[in-house]
Amino acid sequence: MHEDICTVALDKLVSLIVLPFHRRWSVDGSVESEDHNTRILNCSVLDRAPCSVGILVDRGHLGQSSIVAPGSSFSVAIIFLGGKDDREALAFGKRMTNDSTISLTVIRLVASADEVDGSKWDNVLDAEELKGFRYNDVREGFVIYLEEVVEDGPQMALLLRSIVDDYDLIIVGRRFNVNSPQTSGLSEWSEFPELGTIGDLLASPDITCRASVLVVQQQKMVTQ
Repeated sequence: MHEDICTVALDKLVSLIVLPFHRRWSVDGSVESEDHNTRILNCSVLDRAPCSVGILVDRGHLGQSSIVAPGSSFSVAIIFLGGKDDREALAFGKRMTNDSTISLTVIRLVASADEVDGSKWDNVLDAEELKGFRYNDVREGFVIYLEEVVEDGPQMALLLRSIVDDYDLIIVGRRFNVNSPQTSGLSEWSEFPELGTIGDLLASPDITCRASVLVVQQQKMVTQ
């Protein structure tokens, strides 16, 4: 099936494929079921997709309505550490701001020892992508930019636990096999590599939350 999905995406010039996470939750927050075949499908699409891929961990039905009432807003957060997958998450979030019912918060996580090296192309691209969010040039009044100092994995886990109930949707980059001080020590506990370190933590049964999670992987280089 993954070949059919990738072929259709290529034929239709699709920019993003969104796949359901293989685990489902019951209303009380416990794990209801897991579909091993869906997990295999997701991993295969991640490896071969001709476009960007998102895996949606749907917890939006846990104790709240997915319908945005008139005058209210749908609260979205993007966790940003840097790199191509996180920039893809920002690009997706920027498009969401065209909807006036969506309020977006970009949370950039930095280590106090971080030094910006202008010779590193990733840092240049990160700064450029963040520019509009930092100076609120995306859309007046609906975008919040925050920076939080996080030194290591345990601090990261504490921060995520403290914010999960503040948002309806949290978007993160997959950042597979990308190491950083902020996630040190977490990868060895990851259960599902297809979600990346942060996505896996947010999808863990150890974190009780009603926020859905979208894990984004930027399009990989496709060779013939």
